[in-house]
Formats: sequence, C-alpha cells, structure tokens
Amino acid sequence: MPTMRSTFHRGVAAALGLCLAAGCSSTADRDDDPGRVTMHRLNRTEYDNTVRDLLGTALRPAQAFPAETDTLSYGFDTIADALRMSPLLLELYEGAAQALITDALATSTSSSTQDFEVVGDTTSGNAQGGGWLFFTSGTATINVNAPAAGTYHLRIRAYEQHLDPDPAHMSVTVVGQAPTPGFDVTALAADPQVYSVDVVLPAGSVQIAIGFTNDGFDQATMADRNLWVDYVQLEGPVDGPIVDGGMRGRIFVCDALPDRACQTQILTAFTGRAWRRPATQAELDGLLALVDTAILDGDTAEAGLRLALQAALISPHFLFRIEVDPDPSGRTPRPLTDWELASRLSYFLWSTMPDDALLAAAAAGRLSDPAQLEAEVTRMLDDPKADALVENFASLWLQTRAIASQTDPDYTLFPMWDDELEAAVVEETKRYFRAFLDDGVPMNEFLTARFTFVNDRLAEYYGLPPVGTDDFVRVSLEGTNRRGYLTQASFLRLTSHPKRTSPTKRGKWVLDNLLCAPPRPPPSDVNLGAIVDNGQGGGSLRDRLAEHRNNPLCASCHNAMDGMGLALENFDAVGQFRTMDGEFPIDSGGRLFGEFAFADRDGMIDQLASQPSVYRCMVEKLYLYSGRLPNRIEAQRHIDELTTDFVAGGYQLRDLLTRFVTHPSFTSRRGEP
Repeated sequence: MPTMRSTFHRGVAAALGLCLAAGCSSTADRDDDPGRVTMHRLNRTEYDNTVRDLLGTALRPAQAFPAETDTLSYGFDTIADALRMSPLLLELYEGAAQALITDALATSTSSSTQDFEVVGDTTSGNAQGGGWLFFTSGTATINVNAPAAGTYHLRIRAYEQHLDPDPAHMSVTVVGQAPTPGFDVTALAADPQVYSVDVVLPAGSVQIAIGFTNDGFDQATMADRNLWVDYVQLEGPVDGPIVDGGMRGRIFVCDALPDRACQTQILTAFTGRAWRRPATQAELDGLLALVDTAILDGDTAEAGLRLALQAALISPHFLFRIEVDPDPSGRTPRPLTDWELASRLSYFLWSTMPDDALLAAAAAGRLSDPAQLEAEVTRMLDDPKADALVENFASLWLQTRAIASQTDPDYTLFPMWDDELEAAVVEETKRYFRAFLDDGVPMNEFLTARFTFVNDRLAEYYGLPPVGTDDFVRVSLEGTNRRGYLTQASFLRLTSHPKRTSPTKRGKWVLDNLLCAPPRPPPSDVNLGAIVDNGQGGGSLRDRLAEHRNNPLCASCHNAMDGMGLALENFDAVGQFRTMDGEFPIDSGGRLFGEFAFADRDGMIDQLASQPSVYRCMVEKLYLYSGRLPNRIEAQRHIDELTTDFVAGGYQLRDLLTRFVTHPSFTSRRGEP
C-alpha cells in the first residue's frame, strides 16, 4: 500500500501515464481544456424525476426498469460511459411514454356518486335491512341535493315477489316533472337486478319518488306480489364540465386541436420543456407529420397529438442530455450554450429537468453571466429539489443506498436490529449530510463533528437521552463514544458481516471513499479461503487478522486497511459500542498507513481528518457524480484547482458546489477526435 504522501499524487501519475501513452499532443496540456464529456442518458432516478416534473405524474415507470440498466461506475450511476442503451430498454421507454401521456391527458367530469336511504309511507311498506319493502301499492321518496344542474344516472337495485301473470311495476318520478316509464321488475330475491334511468335535475334540493303501482294477492293460492327496493344510487352530473385529470391544460395550451397553428403551439411548448431547449422547425415538422398520419388513418387530431407527444418522450433529445458541437472532432473548447448549461446544472443539483425559472434564465441568456449563474445556484440549493444531493450523491458516495440490499444481521446475535432501526440509521446519515449542505457546517468536521440526528428509537439504541419524538432532532455527542461519520451505525453496519465486524471491509471503505485510493485486487495466487475474517477460529480478531499482515503478498494493503478497521472495533456489526469482543478486550490502537501512531479510534479519526487527501477525495467524488471520469490529466488538474479553492474557502460544501458549476470544466466542452 502506498504511503499517504505517494497516494496524494497517485491519480496524477496515472493520468500522466495515459497522456504520455496517447502522445499528449491534444488539448490535454491546455489550461482551458474541459475534458471529454460523453453523451449522458438519463438514469432511472433522473428519468422518473423528469417525468414527474414534466407531466405532474405520480407514475414512476423507471422503477420497473431492470436494475442493470444503470451500471455503477466508480460507485455512481451518473457516469455517462456506463449508461448504455439496449433494445430492451428502448422497448420499455416506448411503453412508458404511452402510459405517461395517457395518464397526463386523462380527463373526468365533475360528477360524483351518492347513495340514499329510501323512506316510505308505513301504510304501504316498511324498512327492510337498509332498503324498503312495498307490501301494497304506495310511494317512497329520496331527498337529493344535486350539486349542479344536469343529467344524472339513477340506479335502483330491486326485486319482486312474483304473482302471475304480471311482474311488479316500479315507477320513478322526479317530483315536479312528468313520470318516467318506470320498470317491470322481473328479478327475484335470489338475483336482484339494478334498474337504471337518466333523470334531469336542477341544482339544489330535489325529491325523487319511487312507487309500487300493481299490488296483487291471490286468495286461492295465498300468493302475493310485492316489491323490494334494496338501494338507490345517484351519479352525476354526467354532462358536467370536463375536469383536468393532471397536466392536460398545460400540455394542450390551446383548444383548437385540429388547427395546424394550435398543433404547432402545443408541440413547441412541450418539446421546449421535454428536450430542455427549443425544438428546431425541422424537428417540429417531424412531429407534426405524425399528427397528419394519424388523421389520414381516420383518427382525431387529439389522437395524432398523443402520438407526437409519445414520440417526443422516446426521442434521444429527451432520453439523453445532448450537447451538439459545431465540429464534433474539434479540439478547441467552447462555452456551453445557456440551454446546455441549464440542463447540466439541473441534473447535477436536482437530478431532474430545469424548472421554468431556469429555462427562462437560459432563454434570456443570463446563465452565460457568472454572477447570474451563481445566483441561480443559490436559488436552486435553497429549493427542496436540492435534496437530490442527499438522496443521490450522498447515498452513493456513502453507500447508504446499499444497506437495504445487504444480508440482514444475524437476529440471534443482534435482536434489536429490524427494518425500523435500519431506516433510522440511514435517515441519521441523510440528516447529518444535510447539516453540511444547508447549515454551513464545514466539511473538515465530517469525520469529527460532535453532533448527530436521532429520534427516540435511535437515541435509545445509541444510549442517548430520549428526545421525545419519532422525528429526528439534532443532538450533541459531547461526552459520548461517538463522533463524526465513522461512528454512525449506517457505516458500521454497511462494513460488517451478518455475524461480526470486518476491520478489513471498514478499512477498505475508507480507502475507496474517503481517500480515493482503492487497494489493488489481491494477488491471484492468494488463497482467500484461508484468510480468517468471519469470526471463526481462536484468538482475538486482531490476532487472527495478523495473518494478512504477515503474508508479504498481502501486507502492503492490509497494513493500511486493517489498522483503520481495528481502530473501530469498539463498535460491533450493527454499530453498538462495546469494550469486549467475546472474551477478548478490544485494543483499538495502531498506526495509520503504518506511519501515524494513534491510541484509539479518536486518534485514528483525528489523524485521518488531518490528511489533505480526504478533502481532495471529496472533490473527486463530486467530480465523478457530475458524470466526469477522473483518470485523465485534465481531470486531475481540475480536481486540484477545485480542492485548493475548497480548502481556502473553509471547506464549505455550498461554496464548493458553486465553484464547481462555475468552473470551466463544467461550463465548457470540446469535441472528441
């Protein structure tokens, strides 16, 4: 394992090697080279967020896309080079587009359905099980409060007690209007039927009379004709005004759908938002041709527009973030257009499309002004959609998203761990990261801060005083055994086996995610099965792990990984504090990377937090999340520049984000020969 001093420049050396192999004859040696940017397909999160904001839909089609759709690269699902397209995915996009447009354009009337009790004259009948039994001719009424004038569907479930030769007759009359023809009720008690009639009602209070008109009795056979009314239901007005079921009014921005001008207006407005830029006339003509084809086939103009809208959602201009270079093979950097910059900015900070304000800023050309761009960043970070940086960037960097797919801890050993607690420890880390994003806590305290966020369940689990709520509140960790991210249960659980801790996994995680210096894969001739890190065997875990460090093939990496992991051994596989591992006292002292001595976990954390590589790695992770690859000479230069500003600015995450999106690596691009 390289020392910390050599690790700092490891990435630069690797990128220089790549450059030398390629000849270093292009823009890689230019200070203004933004590097290569691959065309970025929307990942599943970005797709669902985009259709949510574009269409106002509750549908989340991408949740049904295969997980392998978004291949993780460098730990992130935002690296364009890994976001491939496949025939299956295109087929899923087609189905999703149809479902989304159908949902967005759905309409309904303002009708409602009401159920009524039937109240009659007790001389002709009586209440029976919620309905009304007519045992002689008579009338019962229902009192209706019609919400609006119009046509209503009246449904009456009824059956008769039959007497030959005629069925029971049921009359229906809106009081004050001519009677309806009524019904001959032929259904019997074993199979009641619903009898329906449309009635026109004024708004307000109305009575509807339901009558039995042909009572009969056969003295010889003692047979009787009676009528049961089981229930009465009224639905309407069925001819009421059309209610927008979602985004219909925003998509159909005009009403004259058969007119070409209206069709053009609709598609211009829709593609301007869906494609994150104005469509060209040629692109609009292609969509309008689909409308014409549908009409020629006998469909309506609305059906043709639906087809065109679906086509817009399976267009590469929607599915990809396309940045078109005048000379695709040109090496000269160019500034992004305002539209391109708006798209980069919104997907970086929000994981979704630009909102109307950002599109308006792009249309006005304001994003080309650095001051205006910074103002937009401030606005966007204050927007709730900036929580995407927590849900997506932080959850991938810190890998909390992976906890749900882990094998659960062994219940016999850790009975307190359950789904509720798992959700709580993940939420703790989210709230903790938000404090650095929203509250100005400097990132150089990320590993050392003496506060966290807990609810009552997590407070009890950590041995803290109750906070009196299921909501999460900030609490002090002064005087406790915890501080900073590495003592949070989400990290400690993530880096453990189901039955016990794994110092190696914990140390490797730090190398990967806090130092950007992942260890080399183990040599192919090492028998991994012989390495004991599973809780089995005699001796303390520290003694058993010495097998790694005593093997010359393993020592360089395991001296680094195991030392950091052993420093955290006071926390078990589910993050609870302990002083013993079985019968063995825990010794958490050691040396960081074999160089820096520490007595316990606090000493290790302090040593780690003092390393410049930690803060450069934070910048590199953000660089990766933006979709850029770090293994290029220009990328290493950008990361160095941003790190210098990050440190000089007091390790403020918001300042880093602002500097990042105003840096030439973000605001410009070049072609790729």
